[in-house]
This record gives sequence, C-alpha cells and structure tokens, in this order.
Amino acid sequence: MYGDGITIWKDKSNWAGQLRYVHPDGRVSKFQRRRKSRQEAIAAVKELLASLQEKEKKSGKASFQELLPEFIAYKLSTVRPNTAADYKHQLELWVMPKIGQLYPVDLTPKDVLSLMTELKESGLSTGTVNTVRTRLSAFMSYAVMVGQAKSNPCSHVRSFRSDGNSQVKEPWTFDEVSIALRECRGTQIELFMMLATLLGSRKGELLALRWGDINFETALLQIDKTRSYRRLIDEQGNLVNGDIESDPKTFSGFRRLPLAPSILVALMEERFKRQELGHSTSATDYLLRGVKGGKLSNTTLERSWNRFCDENNLRRIRIHDIRHTAITQAMEAGARLEEVSQGAGHSSTDITKRIYAKYVPALASGFATVLAERLSDPSAEAQGALLGGGVNADN
Repeated sequence: MYGDGITIWKDKSNWAGQLRYVHPDGRVSKFQRRRKSRQEAIAAVKELLASLQEKEKKSGKASFQELLPEFIAYKLSTVRPNTAADYKHQLELWVMPKIGQLYPVDLTPKDVLSLMTELKESGLSTGTVNTVRTRLSAFMSYAVMVGQAKSNPCSHVRSFRSDGNSQVKEPWTFDEVSIALRECRGTQIELFMMLATLLGSRKGELLALRWGDINFETALLQIDKTRSYRRLIDEQGNLVNGDIESDPKTFSGFRRLPLAPSILVALMEERFKRQELGHSTSATDYLLRGVKGGKLSNTTLERSWNRFCDENNLRRIRIHDIRHTAITQAMEAGARLEEVSQGAGHSSTDITKRIYAKYVPALASGFATVLAERLSDPSAEAQGALLGGGVNADN
C-alpha cells in the first residue's frame, strides 16, 4: 500500500498502480493504471485520485455564470427592482467576463484581489471597483447559503482606499445660491429651484410630487414617494431602462414640510399659468412638468439645469448638490441638527453630522467659543489664566 488507498506492484515489465476509491455515498470503486516505471505509476494513480475528488467536489455545483440567474431572482425578492437590475448589470459587465466559468467553491481571496486590481488598472474609479467587490461579496454569500461554496473569500479582501476623486461638488455659498434664486425668476426651472433650495429635498422626491401632495390651507407639503429613471429587469430577464416611482429612500423620508410664503406664491402662480394653458392641475397631476405639459423627465431637468448655470455664470454643481447647499445653509443659519436631519429625511442625526459638519465651520467655532467663554477668567492678564487656578506663562 502506498497510501490514500493506492497500491503499487511490479507486473511483468510494467508497474501497476491500483486505487481503491470510496465515494461520498459509501460505494467503493477500484481503478488501475500501468506505467513503465514505479514513479510514473504512482503519479498516474494520484492524478486519477485528484480527478475523482475534483469531480465529486463539482457534483451538483454550478459555475458563477450558471448560478447568476438564480442569484438575481433571489435579489429581486429581497431588494428594489432597480437595485437587483444594478446587480445584474455590474456582475455581467465586470465580473462574469473574468470569473464566470469558475465555480464559487474555487474562488480565493487572491482571485478577488486580482479582479479588483485588474478593474482598477483598466480605468474604473475606486468607488466603482469597491462597488463591484460588494456585489461579488453578496453573490458569494448567496453561494454559501445555497451550498455552492463553503466560505466568502471577499470577506478577507478590504475595499480599496478612496483616491479622493468624487462627483460631489462643494455646496454653493450664500452669495451663489442668492444669485441662483434671483436669476431663476420667470424661467422654466423656477419652481424646481424654489423647492430644491428652500426645502433641500432629493431630486427624485421633487420629481414625484403631485398637486395632491400640497395642502394650501395648512401650507404643508407631503413627501411620500420618489421617482427616477432607472435600470430594470423585464419579464424575459433582460435589462431595460424605465421610469419608476417608489417609496422614499428610508422610513425617515416620509415627512411633511412647511411651505414658506415665497414657495406658496410660486406654486399658486404655477397653477394659474397651467390653467391658462389648459393643462390639468388635478391631485394626480405631477407638479413639475416639461415644456409641453408632460411630466418633467430627468434628462430634461439635467439639461435645463446645466444651461441655467452656464447662462448665469454660476459654478456648475450637480442637482443633488443643491440639496447639500440647502442643508449647509440651514446649519450655517443656526438650525438645530435634529431639525435639519428631520427636514432632510435622514435616518439619523449621525448621517447629517457626518456628511455636512465639514462644510459648516460654525459648528467647530461655536464649540471653541462657548468653551472659552465658559472657562476663561475675564479679569485674567494678557497671557491668559484659567478660572480656578491659572497657568503661569513662565512655566
């Protein structure tokens, strides 16, 4: 016996190797290989053993490509349809061409790192590469759940450090937003600008607004949905683009906001203008409309926004950065963090603080000012002494 159920002996002019192989179900099979030398016979039998073990390991297993439809069907039942479509798009575009033929059980941390490095070197941003890693990690977690892998190798590979490149722009200053509000008067973008800058709502939330969401008597605006143009999966499993309306991003996104007099005036003027043109302003009609009266599309809004910035020599920022501007201005004006978080629809004040604190120097300066006023001795000499026992400047 040579080990691993292998027996080697000399058979006339050749060496014979026999493998006694026990299958997972308990069956026993015997295989023989003959070679000219003892070492060749051993190598042949061990190669056969490895082949049988690999075959048993792959029995009932699926490759990434084969498992993908099943994974996407699972995601459709657990996340929003557009999110599942994003999974499908990103995995098919960047993962399947590289590892689609591999089995999840064979994927190693080194494979994951190699994939991420290759994508980064191909020109993808760090953010996109890290997103691909997240998608693949979710895929591997599913593979573990359904018995197609024993562990998730992505958990051993960290996301790449941010390279500092971001689409996010610095919020407008007070002067910039003041100019924008003044110059938008009488333009196609006026109502959107008023709502975006004075409410700080998300673009999708504003696009989803209907006249029925406004209560003119109480001067309140109800936000309970969002509209966007997203990637979707049709009934045949193909990727398509479509306009979808859904619940807000988080439960905190459901909120009622008071309308300032300037917004109410703009809304009443818009309603009067629509009625003069013969356009409906019923409760189910969208608040923001295109030039021809149809609902305002994301493409039209983006085009109008960029043109407005260029024509008025305004620093071009993303539409979502108007929201950053509104929130930053509210905090600069002294609004409490809890008020800002609630009005913005954030799920917690931690999110508000983490995103916007760096744009509001008053938060840090206020801390320093209050602390100094609390602990400084007004009668102290120029070198400064702390109340209750000063510091000798000579020590």
